[in-house]
Amino acid sequence: MKRAIATSFIAAAIAIALPHGAPAQTAPEPSASPAAQLPEIGRVRATSAACAAMRDVVIPAFAAARRADAQFGTVREDLPRYIQLKADYKSQRTYTVKSGGMTLEAQWHKVSSESASLLHETEAIRKLLDDPRLPAQSTDPAIRVERERLAALYAAQQARASYLNELMQRESVSLAKSAVGTEDPLAFPQGQHVPIEPQARPRTASTAPPGMPLLNGFDAADRARIEEWSAAQVRAVHDTEEQAAKTFLPFAQACR
Repeated sequence: MKRAIATSFIAAAIAIALPHGAPAQTAPEPSASPAAQLPEIGRVRATSAACAAMRDVVIPAFAAARRADAQFGTVREDLPRYIQLKADYKSQRTYTVKSGGMTLEAQWHKVSSESASLLHETEAIRKLLDDPRLPAQSTDPAIRVERERLAALYAAQQARASYLNELMQRESVSLAKSAVGTEDPLAFPQGQHVPIEPQARPRTASTAPPGMPLLNGFDAADRARIEEWSAAQVRAVHDTEEQAAKTFLPFAQACR
């Protein structure tokens, strides 16, 4: 069991050791993810509670975190395209403005869907954190350390996903105020428009929560803010994953 689990975290360490300041790339190959070793791990019986938690809770949670990282890489590609489309729409007031075949409303839906996927992966980590094999009041030092690091991993992933989700909700308010999608109902095949909850309308033009970029409608400035913000999010999550991997690896090596 030691070799299989250790291999998982060595693969993860290689993945998170890549430069994290540069824009994220497409999803990593399966061999670069902890999930690639899960079938092998699953065929080996754990010899302790900490090893069982490592196999059945920690490694699946780490795999969910890496999937979320790959998804955020896609977000980093799609958000600037959304900002550009929004700027073009604002200047031309025509719904036929497109970038790569996508209209503004369609691009909003695309990034919002990616935001939902991030939240889904963080929810998967939260559920694993609630697994009874990783009890909060455990007297086993190994279990307590595993839980502590996994909780930190969840907190970093949840913060990033929540920021993105809030940003897209604020953008939905902005698009609704601009009546995006109403110029030509046939231009968007699904005939869907941005859903707005009347009771929640943040002042998107002048305020933003701490840690969230404020988009003011100027293409170059907004894209620069998004790039700076997304790079900071990648660094924060990367650092937490790196600390977790360094902590988990000795435990994994002990589970032979």
